Amino acid sequence: MVAGESSGDLLGGDLIKSLKKHYPHASFVGIGGERMQTEGFNSWYPMEKLSIMGIFEVLKHLFELLKLRKNLINKLIALKPDVFIGIDAPDFNFKVEQSLKEQGITAIHYVGPSVWAWRENRLKKIKTQIDGMLVLFPFEEKYYHKYNIPVKFVGHPLANQISGEDYTQDAREKLNLDANAMVTGLMPGSRCSEVNQMIDLYVQTALNIKNKFPAMVFLIPCINKKIKLRVEQSLQEFANNDKSFKVFLKQAELIIEASNQVLVTSGTATLEVALHAKPLVLAIKVHPISYWLMKKLATTKWIGLPNILAQKELVSELIQQNATVSNLTDKMLEIITDNKKRNIQIIAFKNQHKMLKQNASRLAAEAIISWMK
Repeated sequence: MVAGESSGDLLGGDLIKSLKKHYPHASFVGIGGERMQTEGFNSWYPMEKLSIMGIFEVLKHLFELLKLRKNLINKLIALKPDVFIGIDAPDFNFKVEQSLKEQGITAIHYVGPSVWAWRENRLKKIKTQIDGMLVLFPFEEKYYHKYNIPVKFVGHPLANQISGEDYTQDAREKLNLDANAMVTGLMPGSRCSEVNQMIDLYVQTALNIKNKFPAMVFLIPCINKKIKLRVEQSLQEFANNDKSFKVFLKQAELIIEASNQVLVTSGTATLEVALHAKPLVLAIKVHPISYWLMKKLATTKWIGLPNILAQKELVSELIQQNATVSNLTDKMLEIITDNKKRNIQIIAFKNQHKMLKQNASRLAAEAIISWMK
């Protein structure tokens, strides 16, 4: 198995649990993070090596990534596993899957790339690279059927893990927050490249919000110590280490639960916030070259999953040059003060939760077993 970032590690951990019910003595190796390792996974390389976002950013690390992938493929071919499961990270995993499939090893990809958003014709090549595709959203299956690729909609594991109950007060107690506090979550991303782009904007936006709501508390989760240092540097520079900001290592789920609303960088975290039924504003900035290429190839109006699932702009999307402190402040103040807008989001998010709540890891494990040679 290979997972390239924290969302893939979460999927991988749950999948290992389900596969172990069928194969209690199976071994799991490759690249994965803490959640997978907790289930007994042996990660040959640090997962962080693959956690790079954007076309330009990948180019900077291309030689190192290609060398790592070649070594990984050679090790896996020598091992001859029963099945290889690439979790997301399509640019890295599809080549691994193709190399193993050519050697007669079952190759499965978990989390379909966004062919519904851009470059559907990729599916012609993907068909030659994999033996099966596990997708998280119901609208995806038709694209794979069109190209005769074995596919299974498994739902989204996050929808399964998130109960839909309101745990705001419990979360605040665990984080030592006042039960009646006004709380905004700031989620600048899980990759260093994302956090570097977004954190200064988020801190300055939060300070503007604080001017209107002096009692507001801001919570920032950090996936690792390196990101925590970068966040603290931004707070020192722009907020003079203002006590309204509370920085945590990990704790993203608790922070979402404890918040009244969240400012979040585009990605899986957007869906996680929505599944917790918390009003949100989405923002993203990438390298200009990455943005130009993505814009040129895009076929969907939206980038946020809540909007794509709703097929309308449910959530404000502030992308690239529109992701300014002024715009972020305006949109955040809107969802803080406008109860009608808040309720429209909350009702839609609850419906999306129902739609995506399948037993994802069990369905994924069953599909994998049925596709194994």
